Amino acid sequence: MDATERCHEIPEFIGLFVGLEIEDTLRITVADVTIECRVHDIDRRDRRFTLLLETFAGDYLRVETLWVGGWLDPQVDRLKPIAEERQPLGQLQEIEIL
Repeated sequence: MDATERCHEIPEFIGLFVGLEIEDTLRITVADVTIECRVHDIDRRDRRFTLLLETFAGDYLRVETLWVGGWLDPQVDRLKPIAEERQPLGQLQEIEIL
């Protein structure tokens, strides 16, 4: 099991994810890079939370975490709509509502 598959409680992320609304402005950190963005879409399900974020540069990021006996570390992907691909960026290190 690698670091991205570790399961542990992350109530601070989940609590924040549950309270987010479309158009909220965020600052996230992934791979030691800080990105300011806004919430474009939210998908909340029993075992999965997914955020679609639009950066101020016009890129889209997908942040997702799953419940598997504990919350998986939230992972961030850059979406490439033209090629319909995801480029993994890494684990979400920090998220802050602005």
